[in-house]
Amino acid sequence: MTNSFLKIFTEHTYSRADFAHNISLVREFFEFIFFTKRDVSASKDSIEQFAAYSKKPFVDIAFLRTLPSSFLDTFTKESLYETLKRLSEESKQLKTLSLTVPTVLSREDVAAIGIWAHQEVDANLLIDIDVDPSIAAGCRLVWNNQLHDFSLDRYLAESQAALHKRLVQTQKVTTMSPRT
Repeated sequence: MTNSFLKIFTEHTYSRADFAHNISLVREFFEFIFFTKRDVSASKDSIEQFAAYSKKPFVDIAFLRTLPSSFLDTFTKESLYETLKRLSEESKQLKTLSLTVPTVLSREDVAAIGIWAHQEVDANLLIDIDVDPSIAAGCRLVWNNQLHDFSLDRYLAESQAALHKRLVQTQKVTTMSPRT
């Protein structure tokens, strides 16, 4: 049962942080359904009721709207916490693409990278994003336990000898040129 839940979650969730946030959002939604004495069942209509009640951001409500009725129907008051706990535990088994960038990425940037990764790398992976301002430009990523460093620092370090040689040649040419 939870493998299909993982697939549903990873279809519209790209980072580990968003996965944890969406688990919390689903928990909050079902607590609204089961524990607020509203006598409602989980449905597309109850998502709209939750949206009005909770004042959650549009992006959170949009995520809930992507959940199929078959997903919503599987939760009961008794199974809610155990199912979410199992889903969280099983998410740890998903492949991870670790990405380190020099600045915080916008939600749109994370989604664009996530969509690309789902299409080109693996449909069920999650991205673990870290920020390291010392990178300056570019990024570093780890995939299948291999570091791929696309940072400007690495490029400059690898190119240092060639850049130095080029600067020395340029300096010689300019000092040898007759001045007019």
